[in-house]
Amino acid sequence: MPDELFSFGDEPSDAVEPVEETSSAARAAGWQVDLLRGLLDARGYSSMTDRQRAIEAVVGRPVESLRALTRGEALLAAEELGTSAPPRRSTSTWDDRDENTWIDRL
Repeated sequence: MPDELFSFGDEPSDAVEPVEETSSAARAAGWQVDLLRGLLDARGYSSMTDRQRAIEAVVGRPVESLRALTRGEALLAAEELGTSAPPRRSTSTWDDRDENTWIDRL
């Protein structure tokens, strides 16, 4: 047998094409997209503009949709949105409670 069969790719080949960074294998998984949507909801980002700005601020580039993120960018965004402080509320949780407590009955 010729020696070419046993080179295992040691020789440079012109037939190998570079893989795009945003190929379907490198894109964010469905569970990552769902997680990001949940984190954006939890942060109070309801409009698409607010959501887009929040994601773009984390990844540092324009993003047309969550599915356009790479896996690494999705992980970075999830980490940032999961650890950053939530937006400030105008009222306290004490004021927003549904039921009276023992102190209210005094």
